[in-house]
Amino acid sequence: MTKRSRVLLVDDDELTLQMLEATLEEEFEVTSVTSGTEALALCSQEQAFDLIVLDVDMPVLDGYETCKQLKSSPTSADIPVIFHSARVSIDERLQGYAAGGSDYLPKPFDAGELIAKIGLVLSNRARQLELSGQLEETMNAVLSTADMMGEAGVVLEFQRQLGACSSYAEVAQAVFDALQRYALEGSVRIEGRGELIARNSRGPCSALENSILDHLIAQKTGQRIRPLGPHTGFVYGSVVLFVRNLRMDRGSDMDRAESERMGRAIDNVAMLVEGAIVRVAALDTELATRDLADVRYLVNMTRNALTDISARSHTQRMEVQRAFEDLSEEVEASFMKLGLTDDQENFLSSIIKKHASQVMASLDKSQEVEQFLGRVISKLNQQA
Repeated sequence: MTKRSRVLLVDDDELTLQMLEATLEEEFEVTSVTSGTEALALCSQEQAFDLIVLDVDMPVLDGYETCKQLKSSPTSADIPVIFHSARVSIDERLQGYAAGGSDYLPKPFDAGELIAKIGLVLSNRARQLELSGQLEETMNAVLSTADMMGEAGVVLEFQRQLGACSSYAEVAQAVFDALQRYALEGSVRIEGRGELIARNSRGPCSALENSILDHLIAQKTGQRIRPLGPHTGFVYGSVVLFVRNLRMDRGSDMDRAESERMGRAIDNVAMLVEGAIVRVAALDTELATRDLADVRYLVNMTRNALTDISARSHTQRMEVQRAFEDLSEEVEASFMKLGLTDDQENFLSSIIKKHASQVMASLDKSQEVEQFLGRVISKLNQQA
């Protein structure tokens, strides 16, 4: 029997908890509490839960602060959190993202949407856990070499890595590798001729990350580099990048050296995005070239097939015509042996001529097809 995932429900409203329990208890192992404090206590246990549905508006300890404390604890940092709130503006979702949430569910909830969101988050978590060992090794390797590379060196290494990228996913990974060398992280969406992908450094974007990328794309006016709270978005057409904790709006209270570092980082990340755009365009051109070659191959095959059909049709018509002529000659030659009267001979001859005329009339119609095929072949010859 498959082990059911363990879901913790946190909401100070008893009726909401009952509705959530009724929706989820058949598919998941459900535990309910009415405060953030109780949730923290339960999650301090090792491997306590697989996912948390967390209300935002709670007294004493609201959902955002509860999530921050969960993420700061080694025993609960990896538990994905789906926020549940009637407040669903972009600012609220950004707060949820900053606190460490994986998705944001509006109140009142839809049962099907809730189950689908939980399934997606749990699926992503399973993939992340599977890759965690490899990611840790990658991070160690990146951190060990970061000190040896200057900021310009990161851009140069990124450009070198781009040359070997043969897919959008590899371009995205090159962006994340460079961001890690700057001690940054984020999410990217690449849309071109080949496909559309939305990823973070661990795998597919969460629903919350996708909603933030959607928000960036929906802003039709403004600069390509845009502040989004304490974060920064880079909207460059086919490539949209959201970078966490990279501030465009740096107040006078920020340390000067830190402010300058962030300014340089924004410029360097912009160069990364511009390089990614060039590589995506090159990949699209390669794809278009392959598509054109495939079209030409199909055109040639079609032209040859139509030419063969036309030739066969013409040959068949000539063969049928000769067959009837031979038949008519043989019948007329046999009249003497059969001892038929003139009327009988004329009757048989008329029957043969009648059917020959009908068959040839039918074959004459095929000449119209031949003429049409000829026009098609002519056009295909022009395109080949």
